[in-house]
Amino acid sequence: MRVKYWLVLSSAMIVQLSVVPLVLAQTPHDSLPPHSAGHAIQGCIPGTTAEERQRCDEAVSNQLKSSSKVAVLDGEWRLVKTTDPGSTSETVSAMRTVDTARSDVNLAGLSLRCAPGGMQVVLILLSSFPRASQPRVTLTAGASRHEFDAAVAPGGGALLLPQAAASLATGAWQNASELSIEIATNSNPIRGIVPIAGLSSALRSLTANCAAK
Repeated sequence: MRVKYWLVLSSAMIVQLSVVPLVLAQTPHDSLPPHSAGHAIQGCIPGTTAEERQRCDEAVSNQLKSSSKVAVLDGEWRLVKTTDPGSTSETVSAMRTVDTARSDVNLAGLSLRCAPGGMQVVLILLSSFPRASQPRVTLTAGASRHEFDAAVAPGGGALLLPQAAASLATGAWQNASELSIEIATNSNPIRGIVPIAGLSSALRSLTANCAAK
């Protein structure tokens, strides 16, 4: 039950956060409209009751049906096209959830999404960071190990990584089977493993769809 619920929440967080425009990384969360991604899944957090989980499951299902198109790619990657609520603009992302058996529950997955001039690497969380913080993120894929100061997206549930991380996705990560993630916190770090087999194919699909926007 815990794993099933965790997967539902991971998918919900990834799809909801994928609609947050990149420019909103500099927008105070309090100024976001009530229907925006930062507010859309309040109550969908670990530790809720069975009734609340059911309502969350139904809300996630309705959201996926109404605003998103999901295509399954090689290696269990998913190409997600999400229409931003209240507009006709579309966000396109290639997404992969973590290995749940080897990851902390607060880490949901990895998103590579279309961005001006290329793509952006985003880590999706099931916990929140203060907007003003810049969590230190360590990413390891094979012999490649890099550290970045991440920006916190509105709502605190996603970490936006700098362009150098996107360069790794198109370079060093191509030959790795998994990506190890460690996010520094004030207490225990958040750790997890994202299987990235199929990354090359996912990036080709993403690039083609980014160009078509």
